[in-house]
Amino acid sequence: MRELFIRIFFKRREKYWWINLLIPIISVILALISGAIFIKATGRSPLLAYKYLFGASGLFPGPFWKRHFAEMLLYSSMFISTGLAFAIAAKGGLFNIGAEGQFIMGGIVAVYFGYARPFASMPTFLHLTIIFIMVMIVGGGWGAIAGYLKAKKGIHEVITTIMLNWIALYLIQAWLVTGPMQAKETGTGIVTGTPYISQTARLPKILPGTRLNISIIIIIIVTYLVWYLFYRTTLGYEIRAIGHTLIFDMEAPKASGIDVNKRIIQTMFISGAVAALGGGFMFSGILFKYPPVFKCGFGFDGIAVALIGQNEPIGVFLAGIFIGALRAGATSVQLAHIPKSFPSILEGLTVAFIALRELIRYWLIKLAQSQKSAPVEAEKGAK
Repeated sequence: MRELFIRIFFKRREKYWWINLLIPIISVILALISGAIFIKATGRSPLLAYKYLFGASGLFPGPFWKRHFAEMLLYSSMFISTGLAFAIAAKGGLFNIGAEGQFIMGGIVAVYFGYARPFASMPTFLHLTIIFIMVMIVGGGWGAIAGYLKAKKGIHEVITTIMLNWIALYLIQAWLVTGPMQAKETGTGIVTGTPYISQTARLPKILPGTRLNISIIIIIIVTYLVWYLFYRTTLGYEIRAIGHTLIFDMEAPKASGIDVNKRIIQTMFISGAVAALGGGFMFSGILFKYPPVFKCGFGFDGIAVALIGQNEPIGVFLAGIFIGALRAGATSVQLAHIPKSFPSILEGLTVAFIALRELIRYWLIKLAQSQKSAPVEAEKGAK
């Protein structure tokens, strides 16, 4: 019975494969319409709000377009990083809620290796290579802890990744930044965070006059590598096999010779490593030091990015660009007397409609079937 259900279920989805492309687009449109209704209810102009929002998003040419475009890509690289991290785990049937902790662990590692004396005199390329290798190792290891506890002890990864988020936060902000990694005392008694990283540890800029750096190029390469991993390698096939069968029969992949426990740990390691990249982008490309208090949020936004992109690498990349555009225009939307948190509301609405994807899929399939049956009914009527 289970095999029959899977065969019918996936056959039906393959027949209407194009619906998967439409669902995120429809969800975004419905979110924009709902957002317009909320704005109108407050007595403001939805058209004016969207004009300022998308005018400063970098998606469309306009005043200061170069700067807006750069900011959009700059933030998109971090959203894509954490979105890919969640998607990688999801492909393996896992829920990595710990991208937040992995992100900041990657950030603190980037800062340490960025200012530490033995590395500060290295050439830029070598210095950055060492930094990002260490960032991915530490971030991957942080994710692998949850993978190990899942594989060996049966502890659900949602619980462990949430706990690891808090451990990472207090490890960094309550000890490292105010203790061994704190900058030299200035005499004011004010905690200033870590020292600034050296010039050789900073990501090179690629668009003069803006903050845009090579992080967007790196994340494009990483997106391709994640796609290649899943659809062109044995490891990716086995990860997807575990993810597809996890809800039906955990013994099925084991019977096929797949070392499930090993693959779970590897999946969480890769997921954590990709999430940590975003932290490296933030501190090697934007902040250049770890402040006493750092409000992140990119890890949780990555969940939304992955859901909008339906856990597919290309979809996650496009969703990350969309969320980055919303954040780039967040400040400008205040010119329409709308709070700068409004883009976050749009993000939440989009995810809410994505959650209704099965209902949207059902409507679209019914619509497609009615369109196909209409000519047949017309021919019968003519006869």
